Amino acid sequence: MKTASRAGAALGAAVLAALAASGPAQAQPGAAYIGSGRGNSSAAVRCVQQGVNSIISDRFATQHDLIGVDGSFGPETDEAVRYVQYHLLGASEADGVVGPRTGDLIMRYQYGNYAACYPHVPTSR
Repeated sequence: MKTASRAGAALGAAVLAALAASGPAQAQPGAAYIGSGRGNSSAAVRCVQQGVNSIISDRFATQHDLIGVDGSFGPETDEAVRYVQYHLLGASEADGVVGPRTGDLIMRYQYGNYAACYPHVPTSR
């Protein structure tokens, strides 16, 4: 019985180690915030840029120009994030930083990129 118990514990530890090594399969609510002056990954910024462009296209038509998807959080990306935040989350949220509330909004508009972007964008769930 002790041998079976040890084998089960060893197998359980091996499965947990394999899962930890494989990386996240879904969003991490603690993913780093994305914004100007932060240590942004280019993958995270591309996801933000794609999501903001989708929001602007779907919700605002021609009221704002679409931004380039280059993986760099520059002034155009900052301004577009603030625009979306102001109009959809309220003026008090228009800080240009993608945290969980803005991340939730952006992830709703990740058509075709949802799985690729989910680990990079901070969300509440």
